[in-house]
This record gives sequence, structure tokens and C-alpha cells, in this order.
Amino acid sequence: MKKLHFLPGFIFLGISLFLLTLPGSSVPSGWFFNHIPQFDKIVHIGMFSMLCILFHYPAFQAPLSNNQKLGWYWLISTLGTAYGVAMEFVQRDLVANRSFEGADILADMVGCLGALAIALTLNKTKQF
Repeated sequence: MKKLHFLPGFIFLGISLFLLTLPGSSVPSGWFFNHIPQFDKIVHIGMFSMLCILFHYPAFQAPLSNNQKLGWYWLISTLGTAYGVAMEFVQRDLVANRSFEGADILADMVGCLGALAIALTLNKTKQF
């Protein structure tokens, strides 16, 4: 796998780390957050699905066997879920005005599994 193909994933990982460690007083509270129920969960799903898709991408482009690609997709989705769990503990213990929410972990997992489903489907149909 080419190192350059990992660059978008690492850039987005940095962005997600920044967003997930913002103090609670700095988190936006615009119209979306007030009028769309559970909007923050939608953000979690989107952020973690994008993170996993960006790290799935290098395997799409690599000359790996089908089993190696499948293993990579599962590994990335599992690590994405673990990152989501870890960030909830970081928010609870280290970030001011942020709290631990089990629903956020579930949303992170849904995003990672959604990305896995996309990767497996594209791999099966050889779209990449």
C-alpha cells in the first residue's frame, strides 16, 4: 500500500481528534443542534464512517489478495470503533465540559460498520 494513500485518512484523523477534544463551551450550538433531534449522533455516524472509508481506501488501491483486503477492512472498522470508545473516555476524564455518552459510542460503531458494509460491497462488485 502506498503511503500517500494514507494521507487523507491521517488528515481526517487529526480533524476528528481536534473536534472530539474541543471543550464543551466551544462546541457549536447552532440551529441544527437545537432543532434536529440527536443531531450530534448524526455527526458521529458521519465522522466515523468517513474516517474508516478514508483508511479503507489504501487497500482498495493496493495489489492485495481478496482475503488481505477483507482483513484490512475489518481491522480498520474495529480500530475505528476502539478509537470512538477511547475518545469518550478522553472526553469524560480530560476535556472540560464534555461527558461520556454510550449513545455516542453506538453512533461511532454504526459509522464504522456502515463504512465496512460499503467497503465489502465495493470489494465484492470490484468498483475500486
